[in-house]
Formats: sequence, C-alpha cells, structure tokens
Amino acid sequence: MRVAFPDRDGLVSGELPVITQGGWGQENAVPQPGETVLCVFLDNSRSAGYCLGTYYGSEDKMPGTADQRGIWFEDGSYVYYDRATKTINLKAASGVQIDGNLNVTGTIASGGKTWEAKIM
Repeated sequence: MRVAFPDRDGLVSGELPVITQGGWGQENAVPQPGETVLCVFLDNSRSAGYCLGTYYGSEDKMPGTADQRGIWFEDGSYVYYDRATKTINLKAASGVQIDGNLNVTGTIASGGKTWEAKIM
C-alpha cells in the first residue's frame, strides 16, 4: 500500500507491506483508502517501512462493547462473540451461506416458537 501524508503537502510513501494477523490462515482485511493507519519507517526516506494497520482515535468509536470481539462490516453485517452473555452473534445483510454439514444440539427458536433439536 502507499500512504499519503497530509501534513507533508500530500507526500506519498513508496510501496509498504501491510502487517496482518498471522497464524491459521490468511487475513485479507487490509486498510481501505481514506482510513487512518499507523506506519513505522526504518529510515527517513518513507519507502523502507511497514503499515501496521488501522486504529481507533478520539474521533472514531470502536464497534460493539468491551465484552464483544468480532468483525463488523460497512453494510451492517457482523460476527462477534460476547463474553458477558457467552453467545456468538451473527447478522448478514443479505443471507447466510453454509457449505458443509450443520450439526445443531439444543433448542432452535424462531418467531417466538421453539423446537428441540433431535438426532434423526
């Protein structure tokens, strides 16, 4: 990614690698144009460095609460875990696609009605 510096008359950095969460797979949530990012540079040239990612400043409010950890999307969709209620919450703006087997134990509720999940 390239980063513009408004305080330096719009000076633009060289190509910077973006640091993302590693581990089990690949994370593709890179900062979008217009978002504020935090970068670290290895010298004064503004071309040898890394983009560490976005952050929440005084004007930005983090989505959810301190007990919620997840991902919120610009269309209103979200997936998060709430440690206070011990629930995983999911909302999709358009629909939910499940590819594979679905196993349910416990109660299924919809529109005020409940059904007990049973093995067939």
